[in-house]
Amino acid sequence: MTHQPASPSARTRAFVVWSLRHGRLLWALALLLMIPAGWLTARLYLHLRSDLEELLPRSAPSVRALDELRARVPGLQFLGVLVDVGSAARLAAGERFLDDLAARVQKYPPDLVRRVRVGYAAERDFIEEHLPLYLETADLESIRARLDDRMRHEYAKETGMLLDEEEPPPSLDFSDIERKYDKRLGPSSLSGGRFSSAKLGLTLMLVEVGSFQTGNTKAHALLERVRRDIADLGGLDRYGSGMRLGFTGDVAISVEELSALVVDLTFSSVFVVVLVVLVLLLYYRWLPSVLALFLPLVVGALSAFAIASLPPLGISELNSNTAFLGSIIIGNGINFGIILLARYVEARRGGASIEDSLALGLTSTRIGTLSAALAAAAAYASLIAMQFRGFHQFGIIGGLGMVLCWSATFLLMPSLVAWLDGGRLRVRASPSGFHRPMAVLASRVAARPGWFLLAAAFITLLALFQVRRFGWGQLEYDFARLRRVDTWVSGEGYWGKRMDELLGRQVTPTVILTDDVEQARTVAARLREAAKYPPLSEMVSQIQTRDDVLPPDQAKKIEIASAIKRKLTPRIRESINPTWRSQIDRFLGAGALAEVRASDLPDGLWAGLQEHDGHTGRIILVFPRPSEALWQGPEVTRFVGVLRDVVASVRGPDAEVARVAGGPPLTADIIGAMRTDGPLASLLALLGVIATVLLLFRSSIASPFVIGSLVVGVLWLLAATIALGVKINFINLIAFPITFGIGVDYAVNVMGRYLRDGRGDVTAAIRATGGAVSLCSLTTIIGYSSLLVAQNRGLFLFGLVAVLGEVTCLTTAVAVLPAGLLVYQRWRQRRRTRAAT
Repeated sequence: MTHQPASPSARTRAFVVWSLRHGRLLWALALLLMIPAGWLTARLYLHLRSDLEELLPRSAPSVRALDELRARVPGLQFLGVLVDVGSAARLAAGERFLDDLAARVQKYPPDLVRRVRVGYAAERDFIEEHLPLYLETADLESIRARLDDRMRHEYAKETGMLLDEEEPPPSLDFSDIERKYDKRLGPSSLSGGRFSSAKLGLTLMLVEVGSFQTGNTKAHALLERVRRDIADLGGLDRYGSGMRLGFTGDVAISVEELSALVVDLTFSSVFVVVLVVLVLLLYYRWLPSVLALFLPLVVGALSAFAIASLPPLGISELNSNTAFLGSIIIGNGINFGIILLARYVEARRGGASIEDSLALGLTSTRIGTLSAALAAAAAYASLIAMQFRGFHQFGIIGGLGMVLCWSATFLLMPSLVAWLDGGRLRVRASPSGFHRPMAVLASRVAARPGWFLLAAAFITLLALFQVRRFGWGQLEYDFARLRRVDTWVSGEGYWGKRMDELLGRQVTPTVILTDDVEQARTVAARLREAAKYPPLSEMVSQIQTRDDVLPPDQAKKIEIASAIKRKLTPRIRESINPTWRSQIDRFLGAGALAEVRASDLPDGLWAGLQEHDGHTGRIILVFPRPSEALWQGPEVTRFVGVLRDVVASVRGPDAEVARVAGGPPLTADIIGAMRTDGPLASLLALLGVIATVLLLFRSSIASPFVIGSLVVGVLWLLAATIALGVKINFINLIAFPITFGIGVDYAVNVMGRYLRDGRGDVTAAIRATGGAVSLCSLTTIIGYSSLLVAQNRGLFLFGLVAVLGEVTCLTTAVAVLPAGLLVYQRWRQRRRTRAAT
């Protein structure tokens, strides 16, 4: 039995009359409010933050440590300007270029550049000159003991007291001690006291930035200024042909990744707007439809950002994860208008008046779209529970956006549509652009609903078989895969590896912040002990404290070295192998020894060890060894875990433990948050969507069918990601809870049309609403698909997961759900027939 569509209520008709009568006032107020809303939204985007720690709460250990690091220690991040000279013959030309560039960069403001270095000659010469003071006391004692043994041997030989004439004299080979201290003087591949290697054909300039940050603002300003100076110098070609230039280090990474993000989002915005407009015109075949949909949508989206920026929410800035939230809100928020306008156009082309068509459209779509809006808002709101600060903002603004876009659509669209129509939208025999494929689908589902359900059941079984493999292994732990795709071929990734090869270690350390000198010494000693074993033995190149640049026990060392010198009489020296004699002379120094003071040290030795207030001795620098492990989440987590365990074992003067600051702790905390937040956000989103559906669909039929359609769609999505090898990372993680909210939209609208326009005609619901629902999904897919050409791999994977979710949830909504309804209807009909007979 086919029921007639629900007629508009008197209240709905009264609302239409009211909105048309007061339309100009409503739009005047809306446009007036858009002035401050637009300003507040623009201010949010002008205060865009790209700092990595913006993903985490301010209470996260790594974020608190970074805040303290910025307050206590200057510098510690670098821009590397690396020249590949091509051959050793051009090395001098490359060095001249860097010398000229360094002279310019050194004049930059101190808040931008702290120091510039093209080599380590000053530091090397200083250590060589005072090497006896940089030896450990035990090593000086070992030198003296070996020399004493040799002197006793020579004396016994001279007096004939040797027990065995063939007994070899004690060795004075100090190569073991020499190797121990050569690391302080630079890698063996470097020559001439510069960051240059003829063998590798590389020369480097290191620019230490003025303050530690993980964002892009100062990084971009510094890199752009360096590029301008390179252009003013005439570029590399002025110094010689065949040379190549690359940028590396923290500054280059930050600029490269954000520039890729900006390019991706700019392309995405243009691509989406053009394609969505074309699709809307193809579907409605009515030019004003674009204005009818976009104007209320913009009002709702701007209102969401503006309200989120005001107390008590108080979001004052966006980060790189929430920068593209505006596009997502527009892509999702347009769905409400699409459904309403489709029903209006359908009625108008059927011969109904403007008022009747608006009333019918509101009656037919209000509950379904409201359900979809609240379900999507609940899914977004689930992100508020996440530790990720960026996703927390995502949840607040996204949730507000869904509710406000729905409100703006139903409050402002009726009068706008009436003005744009003006009686000019005529009856047309040909239906909308998607009607024909939906009609074909409806007939096929109606003819063989059982086959559709059987196919869906088979796919679901395959999905369950695939999903059994789901576990923590589905998380993406290789952070190198989340960078822009070309970085390892021609970008910072390529040049960074070459710089690491040149220097033999990373230039940016992980920093241990202690509270006094004794705590620092104890922690450093325990770290050096731990560094004898994995994972630190594999990941740490050097551990440095003040004692490594301002030696302790200098008076005692001077006493031991002076005593050794006195023993080295001309006769003793003559008896020593020249190579060994050279080693001894190097260890004891050429001139008279004097204690080294802090003011005597070259600036390069103090890098990272001297605090803003002048304190020294409380900082420990842990330099990572260049390794692929630094991009692997589990290895980084173990590395940071050992550091935190060591510092936790040593209490400071106020029983405080030291703090671990830098990039690796941030990575470790992000991974920990992923493991906690992912399941929590997905569960909360699912529960919120289910609660919304149960609240708004009180029908015993609607709720299980809508929820079942969503669950099957998400199950298919999860199986597809596993089958395609797509792993979950801290960017596409949110695609799953968002899919709950957006994916249920399609099932809700199909079910809403079925309930309101006749329970007996499932195929009518597919034909009428399926096209609009498909258009909703298509516009969203267009938005997400634009990310599939993104340079940033994180955005690409987010787009891929989101597109897969759209396809699976749309399929279950317009094919599987109606097939289930038909099978259920026919089963109920057979029961009634049997009961009647």
